[in-house]
Amino acid sequence: MADRLRLALVFHQHQPAGNFPHVFADVAERAYAPLVAALYRHPEVKATLHFSGPLLDWLEGNRPDVIGDLADLVKRGQIELLSGGYHEPILVGVPRRDAVGQIRALTDRVAAIFGRRPLGAWLTERVWEPHLPSILAEAGVAYTILDEDHFLQAGLRRDELGESFITEDQGFPLVLYPASTRLRYLIPFRDVGQTMKELRERHAAGAKLVVYADDGEKFGAWPGTFQRVHKDGWLEDFFTQLAQADFLETTTLEDAWIFQKPSRRVYLPGGTYHEMGEWSLEASAARRFTQARNALKDDLASLVALPPWRNFLAKYPEANALHKRMLIVSEELARRSILDASPEVRQAQQNLWRAQTNDVYWHGVFGGLYLPHLRADAYGALLRAERLLAERRVAAGEQRDYDVDGLDEYLFRGNAGAVFVHIHGGSIIEWDIYASATNLIDTLARRPENEHEMLRRAEKAGKVKIGKASEKDSKSIHEVVRAKERGLVKLLEYDDARRAFFQDSFRVGRADPVSLHALPYQLTPQREARTVSLILEPPAKSLASVPGLGIRKDIRIADEGLAAGVRYRLRNEGEETIELTFTSASNVAFVGEANAGDLITLGARKTTPGKALEGVRNVTEIAVHSEARHFDITFAVDPPAETSVQPIYAVANSEEGFERLYEQTEIACSWNVTIEPDSHVDLEIRATAVGQLVEPELIKPAARRKRTAPAAASPDTVARSKR
Repeated sequence: MADRLRLALVFHQHQPAGNFPHVFADVAERAYAPLVAALYRHPEVKATLHFSGPLLDWLEGNRPDVIGDLADLVKRGQIELLSGGYHEPILVGVPRRDAVGQIRALTDRVAAIFGRRPLGAWLTERVWEPHLPSILAEAGVAYTILDEDHFLQAGLRRDELGESFITEDQGFPLVLYPASTRLRYLIPFRDVGQTMKELRERHAAGAKLVVYADDGEKFGAWPGTFQRVHKDGWLEDFFTQLAQADFLETTTLEDAWIFQKPSRRVYLPGGTYHEMGEWSLEASAARRFTQARNALKDDLASLVALPPWRNFLAKYPEANALHKRMLIVSEELARRSILDASPEVRQAQQNLWRAQTNDVYWHGVFGGLYLPHLRADAYGALLRAERLLAERRVAAGEQRDYDVDGLDEYLFRGNAGAVFVHIHGGSIIEWDIYASATNLIDTLARRPENEHEMLRRAEKAGKVKIGKASEKDSKSIHEVVRAKERGLVKLLEYDDARRAFFQDSFRVGRADPVSLHALPYQLTPQREARTVSLILEPPAKSLASVPGLGIRKDIRIADEGLAAGVRYRLRNEGEETIELTFTSASNVAFVGEANAGDLITLGARKTTPGKALEGVRNVTEIAVHSEARHFDITFAVDPPAETSVQPIYAVANSEEGFERLYEQTEIACSWNVTIEPDSHVDLEIRATAVGQLVEPELIKPAARRKRTAPAAASPDTVARSKR
């Protein structure tokens, strides 16, 4: 027994709180429940499992049979449960107080349900920075798992990683377990024999401990895996061969921590697994990274530096805006909590933590930034926390670089809502309605992704597989280019700036439109009775194509943040008449394009968020109603404008393949104007918003049922797992 290889199997399970209920149910039926049942049938196989807080809550309320099995497995010492951030935040991306609080909350929750306090923690997306040991130690964590790449980037060799290591920050120790990249790609996509061969080779090379750590959704929820893993018996065969192998024994991380001392002290650079780092790069940089990595082999490839996870906040300004908005609320709530421990404050804390869920702050094969329902849930949770803070607030505005881009934005926050104006494009980038906990401009711009080039190449070569993967398709999502429909390449159009309210462009004759969306406007705040007036002007060189043209833009915010309007003054300071078409576009965030209760009315014409409506003339009023997000917006247009409605789609990749994703709906008002020399034309849009007060239903845990065998899921059931 002494010279056996110890194998630690670590299965990580997570669904964000804002995911669709049917996703929780489908993935539980196809992956979580069968995996737990397989462990129950194989008492000789030990494992370590992690369930995020929202998923654990859902299982307790909806699948108490799974909770019962887990409790039995814990009692007989077969499995260990890990802690982690309750709502699965990127720990380095949230304030220290929230990181520690979330870990302690999940530790307490696991202990309350299963009677054992976790000693280890799952590190969300394996995002590491050197100061984490002191944070984890404060939260009561003794060990965690990182990818092999973290250790290789510190100069270690792959054949040195068959043990555990210790690190520290400010003298606070933390044991680290390197997880095998090779096993991550073998399990469960290759025959069991290949995995056993890899383990034998690691044992022969002197490894004492090998860790496999990956998402539990791979075991039934990924395309084709339910058939392979469960119906065809892959998992049964895997556990059987592990139990019969004479050269290894399975172990929990806790047992490894107790019985196997770390081999040495290490200090690791910040980073994450290499796929995540690559996803955080702009498309052109990602191609250069791939070229550099492919030019090297084995351990050397891991020495190609990648940016930290935080680079997503540079790549996606929408993710950065949500992140910095979260920091504002966290700071204010922390101050409020010093003297107020009321149930309302504690509920606000839970909402803040929910808004810190990692999925919506990044994009890759699994990230959720491209998914409107996850963005909506994050903003909704954040604004429910903000609603409490706004009750005693005196409405005020300030110039402040809240998103840390080097430019001052204008932030107005009242008792009923908040309006943020950015000098880029001189537009409103956030409009929060506290009653409905809605950001009306929770939008996402279309931008180039490295994965788009993969789609273009595959489509050109005729190698795109159309439709969902069959249950018999055993290829990993990393090995095949799949699309849900044909012709997605035609949708690969990109925006020059964030999608916002009151974005300006103009066109002279048949010339190409001149977009002012990304240009820095000059901003001058002015105080008026019950309003804030912001005067914005674009840089003169942007108007050079029309000699003499000047544009002044006056944004007014009133009624505690429930009204926001824009008045344009187009000036002719030249000597010849100017004729042009001026357009002001506003992008409204709906959760989806197909909600029956969502409606846009242009005068006498009506449409839905997902149906285009072109060239409606003489529109003086636009009404937007969202039943799904519980808000109404009314736009008063003066003079009457020609108005169009256009749904905006992005193309993104997921575990199910490339697909079009509805992001927002653009409402554009256009005027044909003639401006005589030394004259001007005024154009105005006044918007008012109202939200319906809606609170989410709380999950009530059901009574524990007796353990039952999991029913076979229909192969037609598609689970939209976001891991």
